[in-house]
Amino acid sequence: MTVSFTQTTRLFLFALLTMSLVACGFHLRGNASVPAKLKVLTLTSESGSDSFERSLRIAFNKAGIVIVEKSEAKGNVLNLKITPITTADTELARDGNNDISQIQRRLSSSYFIRQADGKAVYGPRTISTSRTLTNQNADESAKISYNLAQEESMSEDLARQLIYDLNYAPF
Repeated sequence: MTVSFTQTTRLFLFALLTMSLVACGFHLRGNASVPAKLKVLTLTSESGSDSFERSLRIAFNKAGIVIVEKSEAKGNVLNLKITPITTADTELARDGNNDISQIQRRLSSSYFIRQADGKAVYGPRTISTSRTLTNQNADESAKISYNLAQEESMSEDLARQLIYDLNYAPF
């Protein structure tokens, strides 16, 4: 038994497949790697977040980027400077008691790459991530624990975003 699809049926199936991929959050990304000039860096971070610093060092390691101390830097080693992370909360929902039950938290920071003499050669570039936090009307200890776990995950997202952005730096 042979099934014959009309042009319209094929187009409909193709559109359905495409919409399904978009709906699930699929993004086609290139397989870029960090430019050779950025494989060895010094780091000046004013992020103010230990979880971001930890996530960033793990992401650097996975990307093959070596962080050296300024005193050990030789030649034209560039410096990656990260500004403080800012947090912004937007109230999304309240419960029957008029207590906040959902917020959207946004973490953002800027970074730039500069030469040893302090002259910026790339940036400033902004990285940010946001997440909807529920359970804001739970017991205080449960709320704090939940929010800390979510911020850890957001810090990992922010670090991955920085590495992804470095892949396309024009060096």
